[in-house]
Amino acid sequence: MTPFFSIVVPVYNVEPFLRQCVDSILAQSFTDFELILVDDGSPDSCGAICDGYAAADARVRTIHQANAGLAGARRTGLEAARAEYVGFVDSDDWVEPAWLATVRDGLERGNSPDIVLFDHRRDTSMPPVPLFLQPGYYDKARLEREVYPYMLWDARRRPFGTQLLPAYIPLRIARRQLLLDHYIDRDVKLPLFEDMAMAYECLYHADSLWFCPERLYVYRVRESSLLHAYRPDFFREIQLCFGYMRSRLGGRDPALDRQLNGAYLRKVLVGMANDVRQWGPQAHAHTARAMEETGIAGELSFGGLPWDMKLFLLLLKCRMYRLALLAVRVRS
Repeated sequence: MTPFFSIVVPVYNVEPFLRQCVDSILAQSFTDFELILVDDGSPDSCGAICDGYAAADARVRTIHQANAGLAGARRTGLEAARAEYVGFVDSDDWVEPAWLATVRDGLERGNSPDIVLFDHRRDTSMPPVPLFLQPGYYDKARLEREVYPYMLWDARRRPFGTQLLPAYIPLRIARRQLLLDHYIDRDVKLPLFEDMAMAYECLYHADSLWFCPERLYVYRVRESSLLHAYRPDFFREIQLCFGYMRSRLGGRDPALDRQLNGAYLRKVLVGMANDVRQWGPQAHAHTARAMEETGIAGELSFGGLPWDMKLFLLLLKCRMYRLALLAVRVRS
């Protein structure tokens, strides 16, 4: 029989955490699912651990492949999935026992929406990224009215704005076909922000959404993870990400173009904050070099920005990087 859910777990070098992740999925109160473990060429014992789970539980399948990165491993699992609805769990995180039961309830109450979105908590005292969305059902008209104008970047939230809801892929379960149509192509290599590159594209093409505010997913904060380790090529990586996003979403709607522009500039601000934390008084040299090499300031426009972000962008366009970094320090 076809399972109700397909759950995909990309696995790479997470031996200390993998069993907690898999056990939390297998302990779900709603049991009609398949679990696809994608061993992405892991150099540790993760592959053998995955095979052990597959031998012990008929719901588990293991796929071994050469290392293709997070997006490539997720796509492999997505293509192998058999259920209509697919979810992703990162292999160093875990889920609450009522995760799938709550999502199933949302699908029933929301008349089978394309996406069910839920909240999360972190395994430290650090607060989660807030979700500003109101709980309940969103048809296409409500998405266009209340979500799309703010989903990537919400200028109403000061200073410098933020997104309405996080892009983190594991915080949603969606129709398999929607994910297949809008997941990152195999020939596209994005070293960072793969989630952002496809989460908002999927949401933009969805016809309906159900948001339940329960914190069903537990995110493990690790300093060695992609998002927490310092990345010297951060500016180039965000440039690649937003270049891809603009190729997929740009030109469809002026409001969406403003969203992309504001979110892009905000990520530049995040990159400069990272430089301040890493380099301190020497941050100027790194930021100036990165901005000159990438030419990011020339890709950004003033249209639709609030006054504080216009001023920040003006400093970048005028190559006044010391003052821009000072603004970042003040904001931080």
